[in-house]
Amino acid sequence: MKKIILLVLVFSNLSMNDARAQVPETTKKFNRIITIVLENTDYKAAIKDPYLKSLSEQGSLFTHFRGNFHPSYANYLAMVGGKYFYTNLDVQKDIDAKTIADLLEAKGLTWKNYAEGYPGNCFLGDRQGDYVRKHVPFLSFKNIQQNPERCANVVPSEDFPVDVARGTVPHFALYTPNLENDGHDSDLPTASAWLKKFLEPLLADTAFMNETLIEVTFDESKSYLNNHIYTLFIGNMVKKNFRSNACISHYNVLRTIEDNFGVGTLGAQDKKVKPIQNIWN
Repeated sequence: MKKIILLVLVFSNLSMNDARAQVPETTKKFNRIITIVLENTDYKAAIKDPYLKSLSEQGSLFTHFRGNFHPSYANYLAMVGGKYFYTNLDVQKDIDAKTIADLLEAKGLTWKNYAEGYPGNCFLGDRQGDYVRKHVPFLSFKNIQQNPERCANVVPSEDFPVDVARGTVPHFALYTPNLENDGHDSDLPTASAWLKKFLEPLLADTAFMNETLIEVTFDESKSYLNNHIYTLFIGNMVKKNFRSNACISHYNVLRTIEDNFGVGTLGAQDKKVKPIQNIWN
């Protein structure tokens, strides 16, 4: 059986639902994963940013990683749904399909989407302040929208430090900064400064980082030419200061997560691609 990997942010303070009891040790690389998504930046610009460059020395950097689509919305849907959902630019739609959340729940595993500025209560409006629904993909799926218990897994970002303190960060987490902090309505230096403030306390906490995988990625490039974006894995399960030249995308990250937790695939593009390899310790 091939060994598999993950792209994203992961946290290891384990709750009673320990993933190790669910997944064979031969495939599992991490117990928690969190993905942080920044916005609209070319790889060449990102790798020149001082902080993002320093992060690449602490983990495994994917030098040939590409976003799947333009503009943003279709990429976020692909990250959790494993395929293209025929979007019209960033116009929101309600989709009748499964996501990684369905696969995780079927195995008794947990998930959340933390979103800065999110009003809560399964708010389905396109925008409020610096919050936008298009960057919170789970809210586009009917089987989450129409189930209050499942929709309660989309939470304001203020819940994140509470979950860290309690040791209840889920097995899979997507962290969505607001439009200012992700660089969409600001710039790369602003997003980089926010990321440093958010990440450094976590990276310094060895107990928290044990068996936790963190992915830092962008949704798409600023240029429409080749969609080449910065993506990085950080955690004690990946090689430090490593460069992978594999040609991969958000689909490969999803497949890595699926294989890590042993939940199967969504049977779409995630099934057709390989999990990430060669970066693991």
